[in-house]
Amino acid sequence: MKFNLPLSFRKRSSAVVFSVIALSAGAWALSQSVQPAQAAASKSQVERITAAVNESLGASGVKVVSVNDIEFIDGLFEVVVNHNGTKKIIYTNASGSHLILGELMESKSMANLTEARLDKLNAINFEKDLPLGLALKSVYGTGSRKIAVFEDPNCGYCKRFRKETLSKLQDTTVYTYVYPVLGRDSVDKAQKVMCASDKSKMWDDWMLKDQSPTGNGNCNPPIDELVSLGRGMGVSGTPTVFFQDGTRVSGAIPSADLNRRIAAASRSK
Repeated sequence: MKFNLPLSFRKRSSAVVFSVIALSAGAWALSQSVQPAQAAASKSQVERITAAVNESLGASGVKVVSVNDIEFIDGLFEVVVNHNGTKKIIYTNASGSHLILGELMESKSMANLTEARLDKLNAINFEKDLPLGLALKSVYGTGSRKIAVFEDPNCGYCKRFRKETLSKLQDTTVYTYVYPVLGRDSVDKAQKVMCASDKSKMWDDWMLKDQSPTGNGNCNPPIDELVSLGRGMGVSGTPTVFFQDGTRVSGAIPSADLNRRIAAASRSK
């Protein structure tokens, strides 16, 4: 989990101690598989922890959304915060004097409880929250399963992901949102693609074959809408994939993991 806090903030001297914690059998005596159970914190605890987090991280745009007591670990609290449009999790003690920026793991199975919780917190409604009319549509096989992908035209990871993974999907409809956030050249390429008579072909020609987009890109393409959409949904890096169940993953994940998550998400619908 990364907050990408400004360097000036990270260097600032403070009474708050930041640490990344790896939870193992030796660190936490969790002898059986557990779920990330939360209970409502008391009003005084919420106020105290919220004030401490705001004092420490508020200048960096972090806003507290909720504070919950983690029932299976005495004295540990989950703080859900909003940072750049995305919900993230901080762990803290009851006074808020120490903050943990890291992931909570169950020691026996090594299940990532933080990741599971964030999947739910940041979930979207695939059909309602994604304007499919703005996307480039590619259908593989029956197209019965669905994903949405945010890609920047100059993102090397995106090009590799599309070439090695997306183009080999089976029975999946891929909605691609052109998300030019890596500079002026990305915007120029995006404009040309979104003005093409066959947008999907021009995009694939560039992403898969390195054939530069052509045209003048002066058709008034919806670039601002695409960028606003991604930022509003907290897309901070490319590629970012959204699944039918509303969960997401950032980065060029391996083909096996992608197919597993696509299958699981489609079954949940």
